[in-house]
Amino acid sequence: MKKANRIRLICALAAFGCCMAYGGGYYVSIQQQKKSEEPELLSQKEPEAEKEEEQSAAPSAAKPVNYEFVLCEEEGYVIVYYADKETVYDTTDIRLEDLPANLQQEILEGKEMSSQRELYNFLESYSS
Repeated sequence: MKKANRIRLICALAAFGCCMAYGGGYYVSIQQQKKSEEPELLSQKEPEAEKEEEQSAAPSAAKPVNYEFVLCEEEGYVIVYYADKETVYDTTDIRLEDLPANLQQEILEGKEMSSQRELYNFLESYSS
């Protein structure tokens, strides 16, 4: 009996050791994955910083652009353009006639949005 109990104990300890090794390896791989994602986040922010530097390096004679998006009207719907007012960023299902009169006028004149956050807040407020 003593020999059988020793074998069981050794098998139980071996199984426990294998589980601990597997869990430790899993934990390490998760930590490495998190660390590898952090540089990606930083690299995504860098183009924005470069874009701001390019805008600040623009000749002082040109009018500085203080907005990223422009809301316009096409065929009765609100359309979102980039600041160049030529490239469509997004089309919406927001009907111009469903908006307040003062907001309709702003959009007809080209309502400027300074950031993506401001744009999304607007879209969230007026989307059905």
